[in-house]
Amino acid sequence: MEGKRPSRKQLIKLARTDPEAIADLVLALWDRVEALEAKVAAMERNSRTSSKPPSSDKGNFSNPPKPKSQRTKSGKKPGGQKGHRGGTLRKSDAPDHIVEHRLDERAVCPKCGAVLKGASCSAPLEAQACECRQVFELPAIKIEITEHRAEKLICERCGEVVTAGFPEGVNAPVQYGPGVRGAALYLGAHQLIPYQRLAETFAELFGCPISQGTLANFIKRGGEDASVVMVPVREALVEAPVAHGDETGCTLHGRRHWLHVFSTASLTCYHIDAKRGGEAMERMGLLAEFRGNLLHDFLSAYYRFENCSHFLCNAHLIRELTYLHEQMDQPWAADMIGLLLEAKELRDRQTSLPPGSRRVIGAKTFGRIRMRYDEILLEGEAINPEPPPPPKPKRGRKKRSKPLNLLIRLDERYEEIMGFFENEDVPFDNNQAERDLRMMKIREKISGTFRSETHARAFCDIRSVISSIRKQSRGMLESLTTLIRSPKLLGNQLADGNRT
Repeated sequence: MEGKRPSRKQLIKLARTDPEAIADLVLALWDRVEALEAKVAAMERNSRTSSKPPSSDKGNFSNPPKPKSQRTKSGKKPGGQKGHRGGTLRKSDAPDHIVEHRLDERAVCPKCGAVLKGASCSAPLEAQACECRQVFELPAIKIEITEHRAEKLICERCGEVVTAGFPEGVNAPVQYGPGVRGAALYLGAHQLIPYQRLAETFAELFGCPISQGTLANFIKRGGEDASVVMVPVREALVEAPVAHGDETGCTLHGRRHWLHVFSTASLTCYHIDAKRGGEAMERMGLLAEFRGNLLHDFLSAYYRFENCSHFLCNAHLIRELTYLHEQMDQPWAADMIGLLLEAKELRDRQTSLPPGSRRVIGAKTFGRIRMRYDEILLEGEAINPEPPPPPKPKRGRKKRSKPLNLLIRLDERYEEIMGFFENEDVPFDNNQAERDLRMMKIREKISGTFRSETHARAFCDIRSVISSIRKQSRGMLESLTTLIRSPKLLGNQLADGNRT
């Protein structure tokens, strides 16, 4: 029956003469339908029910669903809460300029018409005797040019010309200073302004025309300085008790590459590589030496590194459970989501208590959560049994369903999934790494592919430094200027900030 579609008459005849052939045909069609249904279901997955990025939602067959937040109502009123420090513009006690506005010497009272005494007096107005209003304004920004002149003298004995020394960093007849380079890194690498618009910004805002090629050189030289900063930063990352790892796709020379991140709450390191798995992680040079607790999203390559303790991201897990509950009608998945969120709430309450307070999580609570966890797994396994072995002569086992695969992971990886509940140093999710990758994805949307490997690696080092500066709440422009003037100093400062 291969080739063109058979007619109804041919199928009836075949059923009478060769029932085995009809049975094989039905089973083959059944397998085909299951494969197509699975393919359609996979295409229907979105960023809320899987690890797919939100930008992929528009490619689904159906309209992308409206996002549902997992947050619950706090019961608080909207707006700033009690104790919140506002950012209202307040008067300055030391204004830079004072402009006095005086009454005319013939000024009269608008109510009774009497001539006002003391009008147009030459004495300065005191703040207590007048009404004051302040205007905060940016002054005109203008590039400053400093000319360094080194004295030259001729030795009367031998005729040698002796020249005074220039300050450190003054190396060329004409050059840009650290402030200009720092501003270029701030606007280009931190604010992600593309080179063309960045050149326009310098010309319009600072009156300092700079070519796009010069700006690209600033990034290249900044990357060289950033690589020096990253030496102590990478050492501090390896020593961290808890770290996060993740990776996302990016493009270099228009080809698919992978951007890896290894980070903590105060430090970040990026690495770009043609590979996604263990080879790239080895080349990154951090995971092989890390001995702490590592949060990741169950990518098998992470288990290549056995010197650290592995814990799984529950945000990823909840998205998978949401898909099973909403798209595959698996009621146990909703129960598991509720249990994970309950355990998170208990852990958050425990962590927020002052030292010496009564514990929220005791042995009884641990036991109850574990028992309910196992009960939910049994409920799921009851409706998702192991598939029967394939008929001979096929070998191996039949492919397991998606719900069953997740149930097996939940069973075998309990310590890695519930590590946040039993160890207060382990976070609930891997959102730290996902947040660290987000700005790099935005950069790709703005500027597209990296055009050279050198530029890509320089940009990764600069963004590693920028991310670490931001996490430690340091002054960005001041720190980037320090990066140019003394990269070793900035590296030690960032590494020390991670340890405090």
